[in-house]
Amino acid sequence: MAWIKRGLLFLVIFFALLAGIIAWFLTGLDANQYKPKIQELAAEQGIALTLDGDIGWQLWPNIALKLEGVKLAPLPLPEEPLLQADKVAVGVALMPLLKKRIEAKEILLAGPQVELTVGKDGKGNWELIADAMEAKAELDKQQQQSQPPKLEVPEKETGEEASSELHLALEQLRVEDGVLRYTDKKTGTEYAISKLHVGADNLVPGGKPGKVALTAEIAGSDLPEPITVDIDSSLAIDKGLNGLRLQPANIKLSSAEGAKAEVSMRGFVRREKADQPWQIQLNLNTEVAPLTGWLAAVGSEYKAQSASALQKLRIESDISGTDKQLKLEPLQLTLDGNALNGSASYKAGDAPSVALSLSGGELNVDDYLPPPVATPEEQELAADVAAAQPVPLPLESMRGFNAKLDLNLKKLRALDFDIDEPQLAVDINNGLYQLNKLAAGLYGGQLNSTGVFNARGKSARGELSGGLTGVEISKIQEALFASDEPEAADANKVTLSGKTDITWVAQTSGADTLALQKNLNAAVQLNAAELALAPFNLEKGMCQLVSYAEKTPMPEKDWPQSTRLQDLRASVNLDGDMAKVQQINAGVENIALTGDGTVELEKQKFDFALGLALVGNKTSGNGCSVQNDRWRNRPLPLRCKANFNEAGATTCKPDSRRLDDLIREELKYKAEKKYGDKVKEKVDDLKDRFKGLFNRGD
Repeated sequence: MAWIKRGLLFLVIFFALLAGIIAWFLTGLDANQYKPKIQELAAEQGIALTLDGDIGWQLWPNIALKLEGVKLAPLPLPEEPLLQADKVAVGVALMPLLKKRIEAKEILLAGPQVELTVGKDGKGNWELIADAMEAKAELDKQQQQSQPPKLEVPEKETGEEASSELHLALEQLRVEDGVLRYTDKKTGTEYAISKLHVGADNLVPGGKPGKVALTAEIAGSDLPEPITVDIDSSLAIDKGLNGLRLQPANIKLSSAEGAKAEVSMRGFVRREKADQPWQIQLNLNTEVAPLTGWLAAVGSEYKAQSASALQKLRIESDISGTDKQLKLEPLQLTLDGNALNGSASYKAGDAPSVALSLSGGELNVDDYLPPPVATPEEQELAADVAAAQPVPLPLESMRGFNAKLDLNLKKLRALDFDIDEPQLAVDINNGLYQLNKLAAGLYGGQLNSTGVFNARGKSARGELSGGLTGVEISKIQEALFASDEPEAADANKVTLSGKTDITWVAQTSGADTLALQKNLNAAVQLNAAELALAPFNLEKGMCQLVSYAEKTPMPEKDWPQSTRLQDLRASVNLDGDMAKVQQINAGVENIALTGDGTVELEKQKFDFALGLALVGNKTSGNGCSVQNDRWRNRPLPLRCKANFNEAGATTCKPDSRRLDDLIREELKYKAEKKYGDKVKEKVDDLKDRFKGLFNRGD
């Protein structure tokens, strides 16, 4: 065992002597000789570099150049550093060092702090350095153009020159406890990346893939809790720094609310030459769960109606193209089990362009909408507040980009009704929104519509045209005028039912939501073969008119509280909140219906003046009969007037004022027929007497 002890003692002495020799050697190699040159080179690039301490040597655990108190700032603002670090160590290779040649292989930054600030003028402090670098590059270019070309002769290296060279062959990068702060004084936002730790191996261009690990915490003025970032990647750098291969890169995010996100990318980013665009080929897989946790993490109070909504999002795609134009195809999105497949693309430029095409199965939009307001009073209050406070249109943000959207689904559930096979195609061109197609099975019929919305001016203009064919009118009424009251209390509610065709052409303009509503002008045409109206019975109203005119009793029978309109045609002009219904024509049994009216949408009331003309002897098979032939084929006036919530069976009544005029005309007709010209002479005589009577008072 003695020989083991002697051997260990020999090794200790040997390494001690070796360390002593290296230490003696390093004392003869003054690293501070590079300090003025480094600061001079930094100043030429617009950077104020401060090295508070000497450049020294570190012997353990690796031989390294050691810098302490490093500060880097824009040259015009040397007292406002962008970067400062407690310690910077540059590891060097031993064998080149023995030849008095420094070859950097490892860099360590301990406690680096980066301060990025955007001033109230919207300019970042780092832009001062970028501007200085661009100015220097332009100056060098001008100097080169003003001087005659020189014949370049390679200089032979000497031992002395070789000894002062500094080579970089970076194999390792370490960042310990770093901090990066971003402050925008213009918007008042602040973000900070803290607890930053970075470890990267084999960053030598053209070398084998190396490992990269990064951990950090992200906090901000609009982030209630910090977000943790963890990156683990295997990457390789191509020669000339013209490429990066990810094999793969895994990114994990987590929040204090329990939300997690994982992103995995595999592929490459490279270019043929420095002046060529970057070629990109990546496979992307992303999974986020739950989305509700991420909404809370960014300070959003949004909550969906369904507890099962916004729980999981998955994105899978192949990304290909260049740094100027990218395409995601195929693109697979899965939201809470709802799968959407398609493609997406992006094109850079003065007006960036985005295109998205998706198709899928069934989607229940109601699950993702916020819960409804609790009571009708609260709903009415919310509507009043919204109406009183118009929201300006974001016209500026609606311009400056191009986009294309193409969406197809098998079924969409929204606002408690089903939409079959909805299709949407929209083109956006620098503020011009073109609705090329809006189609769906809606309210039991088929919807087709096109339109345009122009947001390029100081105010917006919109046009929309289209139609609904074979639609169930009761479903439209239910959607537009939904009631939260029990059915028993809603027995007198005005209802429409039956299939109809509706076409429309609409225009509007304005710079806010209220102006768009007030300036809305639309022409609507309605056609229906069979349409039922309740709780009104227009035949009963006709019989009341006849009974009033002929002074005959009403037939004693149970009148149903509904009317079936035949071959209904109506034109509606919508002007803001006022709908003017014109040219109403329909048939009710043996009755011809004509008329017009108004509907005030904001005040929710209506007023219709109708004319009912009997075609034949009786209103229907078991209806009332008309004795006087002159009442046949002659419109008798009926008026329907009420508020929406007050309408009922007694809303439509004979218009006594207009009917009295008709009765007076009828009495005059009978008198003239019986007495002939004598009636006219008597009337003229009375007029003269009354005229003289009135003249007497002058």
